[in-house]
Amino acid sequence: MGIGASTIPAHAPKPLAKEYAELKLYSPRIISLQRNLFTLTFTLVLIEEVLRLISYLRYSPYIEPNIYIALLSQFITPYLASPIFFIMVCTILFVTKKLSEKSKPKSELSALVTIALPISIYIAITMIYAYSIANWLLIIAP
Repeated sequence: MGIGASTIPAHAPKPLAKEYAELKLYSPRIISLQRNLFTLTFTLVLIEEVLRLISYLRYSPYIEPNIYIALLSQFITPYLASPIFFIMVCTILFVTKKLSEKSKPKSELSALVTIALPISIYIAITMIYAYSIANWLLIIAP
């Protein structure tokens, strides 16, 4: 053996399974995906609201392709239903974003939920609003 050979381990220590899983969950790619999905979702929510306002100016406010606002409009006027739904969705988006940015969870399951739940909420809202935007474009375009 040469000098200092005993101080260098033959194999680097392997990370524990929990630490490895946490590293994979909080990888820059997943965090970037989460941020990009938030930005996309919030942008779609804003676009849909602008298209709704354009439609309200051109047509009746009772023309509504978003089923959730149409259902809410059964109880209150569309002029109130749309802003209430808009504020509710924005609140859901920002609360979800804030909760996902909190300190790292203590268990692997809570870490998975912290990453997966916001992504699934963003995807669900994106699907609802992408459909609604497509319908608004069909309504507004003569």
